[in-house]
Amino acid sequence: MALRNLRYQEDYRSGYNNLVDEFFRPALREACTYWRAVGYFSSTALESFGSHLGEFVLNDGKIRLVTSVELTEVDLNAIANGTSKEAICAERLEQIVSEEFADGVGDGVARLSRLLELERLEIRIAVPKHGSGIYHEKIGVFEDTDGEYVAFSGSSNESRNAFENNRECIDVYPAWESPVRAARKRQHFDQVWTGTDIGVDVYSFPEAARQRLLQTYRANTRTQQQPQSNKWRHQDEALKVFLAAERGVLNMATGTGKTRTALKIMKALFEMGRIDNVIIAMQGTDLLKQWHTELLQAQRNLPRQVRLYRDFGSHKDLQAYSLETKDRILLVSRDKGPTRDPLAATLRKLSSQRAQRTLLVHDEVHGLGSAGTTQRLAGLSDPIKYRLGLSATPDREYDDAGNAFIEEHVGPVLMEFGLDKAIQRGILAPFNYFPLPYELTQHDRKRLRDVHAKKAARAAAGDPMSEKDVAIELAKVHKTSQAKLPEFDNFIAAYPELLERCVVFTETQEYGQQVLDLIHKYRPDFHSYFTNEQSSTLDRFARGDLQCLVTCHRLSEGIDIRSLNTVVLFSSARAHLETIQRIGRSLRTDPANLGKVASIVDFVRASENDTPNSDMERQTWLTDLSGIRQQENSK
Repeated sequence: MALRNLRYQEDYRSGYNNLVDEFFRPALREACTYWRAVGYFSSTALESFGSHLGEFVLNDGKIRLVTSVELTEVDLNAIANGTSKEAICAERLEQIVSEEFADGVGDGVARLSRLLELERLEIRIAVPKHGSGIYHEKIGVFEDTDGEYVAFSGSSNESRNAFENNRECIDVYPAWESPVRAARKRQHFDQVWTGTDIGVDVYSFPEAARQRLLQTYRANTRTQQQPQSNKWRHQDEALKVFLAAERGVLNMATGTGKTRTALKIMKALFEMGRIDNVIIAMQGTDLLKQWHTELLQAQRNLPRQVRLYRDFGSHKDLQAYSLETKDRILLVSRDKGPTRDPLAATLRKLSSQRAQRTLLVHDEVHGLGSAGTTQRLAGLSDPIKYRLGLSATPDREYDDAGNAFIEEHVGPVLMEFGLDKAIQRGILAPFNYFPLPYELTQHDRKRLRDVHAKKAARAAAGDPMSEKDVAIELAKVHKTSQAKLPEFDNFIAAYPELLERCVVFTETQEYGQQVLDLIHKYRPDFHSYFTNEQSSTLDRFARGDLQCLVTCHRLSEGIDIRSLNTVVLFSSARAHLETIQRIGRSLRTDPANLGKVASIVDFVRASENDTPNSDMERQTWLTDLSGIRQQENSK
């Protein structure tokens, strides 16, 4: 850990810089001490720090926090009449904890409570000696194990809203570049912390408030850890099946614990001494980040210390991973970049001896069967003894070659635990199904004729279209039919509540914009989430700042937002794979809504010749699934 390893700007400004990604997270990763004096602190700041906070804790990091509480006029009168200021502050803190955390523990609160329980966070409360204002200074210091430190000051409070939504600026002073200013800022913090600052009174975080917060956290943890009968027994069954087979695919419905099952398998193999290395591969940065958070938790339960590396997005740990010989886990992207192919490079560097003691995990394994991936990875996993594939939909419909490659590269399907079983057992929420009928417009029919004309012209020119290409273009006409828009408008006018905690899937961004224009009639808190959108949009949706997202493909796989309630399918593929992925986003049970019943809104094209089309077949399938409810004897 060395803060000198980082390059710092003189200042960071919201709009021009991402304060969290460019300054706070990198510094936190390299530091062993974080001092922060700030007028307003929220536990949501700990959510923004993400996995870097976990690394900080694992590096024995400790935080000192000075913050303020706002005293009311009643409080000030009580102080004037003889009640001690310390007692009033303690009472105010207890009220804040009681009111804000009474409904359970969110991620930020859980992290705050955990840091207090581990004695990695010490909080003191600063209150101005005179007047009715609050302590509003904003300074901070990061220090590493070499004694080097970086000080900073500026407008930013310590909260997720300040980091992500406010216009803020902080000035940064590395001690080796600006020794005088850095020392001054450090001295300012130290004076407040030790109670020697002439302008404020400083009190320790009241024990009553601390205990109330910890009790809330522990009660929530006990609730989560209580045995939920045996409804999760399929995870133990999957563990047993995989250990016997050593390679293969687990076909488990979305929300039934594929990641947790994989972590159980990993832990068991480490405990039995069968593996020294783990490679976990998938596509999509959001899903890789989610895995990283899970792995930081899982590391503590492994029988020996194992290092975690990442090679995706801005993380380039492949070389560092390759230099280690054992006790290592690599999270790596299956996506091929313009200049490098991290997964292929990883597998090529693996010696046959190491491969025999390696677990290779492919999440969303159906993506492994794409034509480009099969060419790049052919034969590279053959020496690896333990190979695990995870997916809610491992079978690539209408793609025999892709399915054959998945079986060759990973193995056969070992176990199936589908949506129907998951709903019956209460692992997934039941849902109501709303199929909206529509008929193609005259313009849609012309577009279909244009596709057939294009096919004929290409054939005449000696450059025939493949049947797959023709089918894709015809399907796109159906998926972007203008006839769906008025049907959706009329439906939402009758059921506007379905736009709360809602994701809308469209085929194209252009069509999605038309849907956004309709949604705007009914609520303001919506946003698009297309290819070039910032991941912060998804974060805003996850915490409830946004209620409705319109997207094309990016939410189809792996993202866990339990409060999601409604999925609207403007675009649906003939194969069930995509539909299962998309509706599965809304079927996850929600601890904050124990009686959750999700909603699926679909569009069903009328039959042209009394022969059921793919929309009508999907309607039959989803109608049957929507009739399933939890069965007590299925627990």
